[in-house]
Amino acid sequence: MKSLRSWTRLVVVAAGVLAAASSFAATKTIQHHEGEITLDGVPKRVVVLGHGSLDTLDRLGVEPVGVVKAMMPTYLDKYQDKKYAAMGSVKEPDFEAIYMAKPDLIIAEARLREMMGELNKIAPTIMYAVDYGEYWKDTQANWRMLGEVFDKQKEADALIANTQAKLDDTRAKAQASQMKAMMVMNNGSNLAMFNQGSRFSMVFDEFGFNPARSEEVKTTGSHGNLISFEYIADAKPDVIFVLDREQAIGKEIGKAKSRFNNVLVKSTPASQNDRIVYLNPNAWYITMAGVTATDIMIDDIAQLF
Repeated sequence: MKSLRSWTRLVVVAAGVLAAASSFAATKTIQHHEGEITLDGVPKRVVVLGHGSLDTLDRLGVEPVGVVKAMMPTYLDKYQDKKYAAMGSVKEPDFEAIYMAKPDLIIAEARLREMMGELNKIAPTIMYAVDYGEYWKDTQANWRMLGEVFDKQKEADALIANTQAKLDDTRAKAQASQMKAMMVMNNGSNLAMFNQGSRFSMVFDEFGFNPARSEEVKTTGSHGNLISFEYIADAKPDVIFVLDREQAIGKEIGKAKSRFNNVLVKSTPASQNDRIVYLNPNAWYITMAGVTATDIMIDDIAQLF
């Protein structure tokens, strides 16, 4: 009997050691855009507060419990279903709804950077964001981060490899064309131009277009310079990429095409050679850094060739 009791105690101790080891192995530290968090195992109840990260989770096969339903792209329409709790907007999260969802992980995006502290009080929160001028570098880091969080590393690597191949092909064609490009955002009555190091610098940094600039007209600002149609005519771009912000935020149908139908734009090589490209507003403005969004962005550029 003594031997049996000793054996029983040994089994219990061993089981405890194995359980502790298993628990330790499941604990992992995740590096994200704003720091790091420690997770115990794979999160089961995930609240997603942006569309770029939701896009990527969707492609990784991860099911959230709460999402932002406002301004959702059509390819994510399934998350409008009532089984997914509504979490407010991309700028104004519903903290009560987030708390009631009982998340074990919250995924926030750049528009909520200043709210990270409050979100962390509810559940561990990671930041899914892209710095200006670092689109593809930071996007890959985000995809790999989510792959690590949800034990989907192989799936994330496959998505990166497929996207890299498409990006490389389009970049090679853009560089070979030696076309000078302008990246312009139409916002009501204003026009803003974006170059390297800006919010939409992937046109130049990732795809390899040369920037078209006017020597005669000076502009200011680091994240989009206000310009005029006279500036566009003077810069003589070979291609113009146009983003309609009003359409992106769902304010109205958008006026970009009608506004760009003028004598000054028609004088450019871009217009004369039918190279004015109206970009998908949701992918470029709302859902940036998502897998499907990035695929759409590459297709928008590739249509030139």
